[in-house]
Amino acid sequence: MKMPALVRALPLLCLSAFSAVAVAQTKPTPKASAKAPIKAPAPAAAPWKGTLVHGYTDDINVYDFASKADRTVLEKAQQPFCAADGDIYYVNDAFPKGKYLIKKSNPSASQFRNVLDMSADNPEYKQALADYSVIRGTGISAILSSMYDPKVSPDGKYLSVTVLGYAGQAFPKNCVAVFDKATGKLVTKFDDKYYGNWLPDGRLLMSGAHKTVSTDGSIYTSPQPGIFLTDASLSNPQRIDQGLDDPAPYHATASPDGKRVAFVLNNHVWVMNLDGSNLKQLTAADNDNIETYPTWSPDGKHVACWAYKTFERSYYTAIAVVPSSAAAPVVLSDKAAVWPRDTKGYRISGGSNQFSWR
Repeated sequence: MKMPALVRALPLLCLSAFSAVAVAQTKPTPKASAKAPIKAPAPAAAPWKGTLVHGYTDDINVYDFASKADRTVLEKAQQPFCAADGDIYYVNDAFPKGKYLIKKSNPSASQFRNVLDMSADNPEYKQALADYSVIRGTGISAILSSMYDPKVSPDGKYLSVTVLGYAGQAFPKNCVAVFDKATGKLVTKFDDKYYGNWLPDGRLLMSGAHKTVSTDGSIYTSPQPGIFLTDASLSNPQRIDQGLDDPAPYHATASPDGKRVAFVLNNHVWVMNLDGSNLKQLTAADNDNIETYPTWSPDGKHVACWAYKTFERSYYTAIAVVPSSAAAPVVLSDKAAVWPRDTKGYRISGGSNQFSWR
C-alpha cells in the first residue's frame, strides 16, 4: 500500500541538541607588591531565583539558581513542563514509544505515570493505526505522527500538545490538540497552529506557521502566520499581533500575570502586551546567535531562552536570562551577565526544546 506524504514539520520545532563544550577559566597570578593587596569587591549575585527544569541531551535536568547544582532527574525524557502542583510532564524519549507518549513524574521524580498515549495501546487510535501495521496481524504499528510541547491548563483539567500530523492517521495535519487530562479524550484541535501555552484565565495562546528569517523574493509564504488567542471556551482563536508576517513570530508564551507575551521573531526574543501593543526586542545578536523557546520567570521580571551561538571555542546551546523590561536589546555576548552557571562555572547547556522556570 502506498504511504501518503509526510506532513512537513515546522522549522525549529524540534532542533537537535548540541553538545556543550565548557571552557575552563584560569585565574591570573597576582603580581608581587609591597603593599597589602586590595580586595576586589565580590560580584553582585544574579537576581535569579528558583529552578530551571530543562533538557540535557536525552535527559531532563533541574538547575537550582541558589546552589548552582545542575542534576539529572529523568532519563530518556524531553520537553519538560512543570504544572502548578510541581508535577513534571514530559515527552517520553525511550523506545518503543518515543515522541508519542506523554508521561509525568512527581516533583521528586520518584513516581511516574502515563498521561497520553498515541499508540495502538490506546483504543482511540487503534483503528486509525491499523492500516499502517508494519507486519499485518502483529500489532506492531507504524506511528507516523508525534507529540511535542506538553502543557497543562491552570486548573489541571486539560493537556495541550503540538502534534506533527500524518495524512491518513488520527491527526492528518500539524495542529495544537487539547485533551481531557483525566480521560485522554480529544477536546478540540487547531490545525496549522503550534506551541500551545495557557494563560492564567484558561485561554490558550498559540503560534501560527512561520519563517525563521525574512526571505524577500521567496515563493514560500507562511500559512496563517501570527500569534493567536482562544476565548475561555477554547474556541474562536483570534490573531493578537499587529501584522508580524515576514518573518513571522513563534514560540509565543504568556507572562505569569497574563498581560504580556514573549516570543521569537527574526531569531531573537521579543515581548509585547497581550493586545499586540508595546512591541519590544529583548535580545540582540553577538556574531551568530539565535534564540528559541522563551520562558518567563515566576515573578515575570525575567525571560530565559535557549541561545545557539559560537562561544569561546565552539558552537553549542546555552540558557540565557534577560530582564523582561530591558530598555534596549541585550547583546548575548560571551561575557554578558546573562548566563547561569553550574558549580564548575559552566553554562547551562545541552538542550534545545521547551523548559520550565519554577
